[in-house]
Amino acid sequence: MIEPVGFTASVVGITTAAIGSIKFLYTTIGDIKDVPTTLRNIKSDLKALEPVLQKLLTELEREDSQVLLTNTIKGAVENYNSAYSTFKERLDHWIRHATKYKTFWAEWTDRVRVGIFEQGTINVFKGRLNDYKSTLNIALSTSSVLTVARQESIIKEVKDSILKGNKELLNREKDRADRELAAIESSLQQLSVSIRDEVNKESKQNLEQLLEEIQEEKASNEFFRKTCEEALLKTKNIHNRIEQEIKNTKADNNSKAVAGLINTSGEARNIKQNISDTDTKGGALQALELSIVWTFRFQAQRMNSGDSGLTI
Repeated sequence: MIEPVGFTASVVGITTAAIGSIKFLYTTIGDIKDVPTTLRNIKSDLKALEPVLQKLLTELEREDSQVLLTNTIKGAVENYNSAYSTFKERLDHWIRHATKYKTFWAEWTDRVRVGIFEQGTINVFKGRLNDYKSTLNIALSTSSVLTVARQESIIKEVKDSILKGNKELLNREKDRADRELAAIESSLQQLSVSIRDEVNKESKQNLEQLLEEIQEEKASNEFFRKTCEEALLKTKNIHNRIEQEIKNTKADNNSKAVAGLINTSGEARNIKQNISDTDTKGGALQALELSIVWTFRFQAQRMNSGDSGLTI
């Protein structure tokens, strides 16, 4: 496990690098002569992502920023940096190849097949930018909502209203991600057919590269959808006063797994649990939602026997 301080530093580092790459791309695109609308619009997407990353840096400087230190935050920024590297490589190729021409995008009109491929790459990058921006927004806003909801000084009605609003937002975002995923999968199917039927070697290679990029866009969409689902679950648990969540517990080959309240104090009587997705195979045994009475009894037996640990 990464130490909190080191983890914070790593997030700050990759976020700072991401902001630098945004500024570089923004300037590079702005310097291109006769840039088409499709590429020019990326400047707007880059401009929209930068303040989200700046907000992340600001939040990381707060003393209570530990709530933000999740793999979701780091993963989204790392994935943006990966998308940037891919797109910058394509942009560098276009610029080098266009030095033969009077303007940067002369080849766009002269070679339709390559032009369509380039436009597809641009659209994929725009889609990935939007996914990463949305992922960070969801992670940051949900962290803020949950922090407020845990404050004892805020009355229940206000907390319920805030949590309800966040659930509605997350459901809308998840529905949008689902629609976008359907469109991406449709594009992948159509592109696969085009690759199969394409006879021109160069065009086929371009289409295969575009297929890989769209698959990466699908991965970014799935990352965003997963973030929405996890944020929705956390919001629901806080709303329902569930303080402990246990899921995906498995036992097999005659093993035993225990999940729930184990070796707890009397305060555990007030803890609500959500235990789900349990699985046993091969004669295995699972004990779920252990009772407080059993725990107290086990503690007494352990003290009498001098045992200092739990053996399953």
